[in-house]
Amino acid sequence: MTTPLGRVRGLGSSKSGTTAYVIKQASGLALGILTPYVIGIGIYLLGRDRPFVVSSIASFWVGPVLVGFIILSAIHMDAGMRAIIEDYVHGHMKKLALLFLNSAFTWSVCVASVLAILLIMFESASR
Repeated sequence: MTTPLGRVRGLGSSKSGTTAYVIKQASGLALGILTPYVIGIGIYLLGRDRPFVVSSIASFWVGPVLVGFIILSAIHMDAGMRAIIEDYVHGHMKKLALLFLNSAFTWSVCVASVLAILLIMFESASR
């Protein structure tokens, strides 16, 4: 239950306001715009040989878009799972552990994926 002052400030029961909602909505909108392009890239590269795929990922029109898509996906996934954990897990220590594991998993996958794409981009540029 929120106080009248809390409603005016936009704070709910989690005391974080509407920040998580805005982040989920903005990242969802950006992913909605990028997803058809990334699916198109995937269809275009399907069945091609490795040098062609590597040179395509290294191009300016594909590599940065993939990096942006991965980062936005990580932001969206972290915010969505955080909301689910905060709403449905009731033990304080269990909630903290799951929030930590959620962020650790999300951002480790994001960093590994972005590093792989950057490695492909800069390795191809040096040849």
